[in-house]
Amino acid sequence: MRMVFRTLACALAIVTGCGTSPDERPPTLEVVALSILSPSCGQVQCHSSSTKLRAYAFDTLAGNRAALLKLVGVGGTKPNNKLMEVLTATGGERMPPDVPMDEQDIALIKEWIDGGAQGL
Repeated sequence: MRMVFRTLACALAIVTGCGTSPDERPPTLEVVALSILSPSCGQVQCHSSSTKLRAYAFDTLAGNRAALLKLVGVGGTKPNNKLMEVLTATGGERMPPDVPMDEQDIALIKEWIDGGAQGL
């Protein structure tokens, strides 16, 4: 499933004329949702449409958008957004719990939020 989302993200990047390396990915909702959050968080046992742990589903673009509106707010307006809080937490609060998210991915998400969370 993770490979499917990465393939979709790569296809999106090719169609939009962007490279697929982490340094070249644009900080857009689609890149954040489909190439980072879906593979990391949208697994069946976690935050998928079928499980919706804590009412979040990260396995589809629509699910990502709904979850990110709750976590980040329109245009990244939540002052202490919960998404960055759990991605950068230490200990038991860190998400994803088993394997910490790649620092480049966290930086791209932060850049997207700091840029106004375009697409929300």
